[in-house]
Amino acid sequence: MQTFFQMTHVALTGQLIFVARKYTADFMLLLCALFWGGTFVAIDVLVPGIAPYRLVALRFGLAALGFAPYYIWCRWAEYKTAPPGVGKASEASRHGIFVGLVLGLVSFAGYGLQTEGLVYTSPARSAFITQLLVLFTFPMQIFILRRRVIGSAYAGLLLVLAGAYFLLGSPAGGNWNIGDFLTVGCAYSFALLIVMLDVFSRHYNALDLTFFQILATSVAAAAASYLGMDKDYGSAGWPDWNWLQWLGLLYLAIPATIGTVFLQVRYQRETSPARASLLYAMEPVFAGVFAFLILGEFLGWTESLGAALIVCGVIVSEVFSTKKK
Repeated sequence: MQTFFQMTHVALTGQLIFVARKYTADFMLLLCALFWGGTFVAIDVLVPGIAPYRLVALRFGLAALGFAPYYIWCRWAEYKTAPPGVGKASEASRHGIFVGLVLGLVSFAGYGLQTEGLVYTSPARSAFITQLLVLFTFPMQIFILRRRVIGSAYAGLLLVLAGAYFLLGSPAGGNWNIGDFLTVGCAYSFALLIVMLDVFSRHYNALDLTFFQILATSVAAAAASYLGMDKDYGSAGWPDWNWLQWLGLLYLAIPATIGTVFLQVRYQRETSPARASLLYAMEPVFAGVFAFLILGEFLGWTESLGAALIVCGVIVSEVFSTKKK
């Protein structure tokens, strides 16, 4: 009898730990969507004074500078406390640095294609097409990771796509142009990044992946700007910003870059790529909230319906996904 109660206690404790980890991860990924939602307001304030690729380089460059002291301190502490015989840079650490750089290039591809697409298409169409990343994430999870997608996730997918359609003003109509196809490439890049994080974040140090992903994105964006990718946009050099605009840049660099990249690397491995993509779909909903609170912009009935459908899609995915991935 005692053995039975001990086994029951162990089983219940393990289940509670799994549930706690699962919902902690979901909350942290929702926090990523919240931070990303705030970037629409910040970028709306900043873009008139600086070319897009230069802004991406400045945003991620400032984030790399801000994260570097913490990264170096943590790595130095690990080195000082390492047992005798452990090398200065283990093979796993070197591989983690390389993987972080590759993740940064994929991240830059997403931001770069999205930025270039906005030259030819509207922000509403771009935002809607970017949400199609969930359509890429689902088959990637099935065919690349060999992990099934449960039924509630498909139901959530349909609700999220319908919600994005209404929230963003039914932007899918009309003829497709090159900007739309570039944005499809952006959505594919972000979906690939989600799947790559699911694989590599389980095996490599989160600090390595975070720092070098941010650094690689900054360097790639700076190179793109230098090579003429910003030629169709405004002026070169430092922008003439006021304190509020610099505050917006700090928001982009710290919570919206350092915070989101680290949270993705640390917590996305606790859930599935399909589930993560649905949680990230809350981004335009949070963007609408920020636009209302800061810019005084109101959502109409159609947009409000879309936001409600997205929230329902995420809730459906949450409530009915009780099986461990």
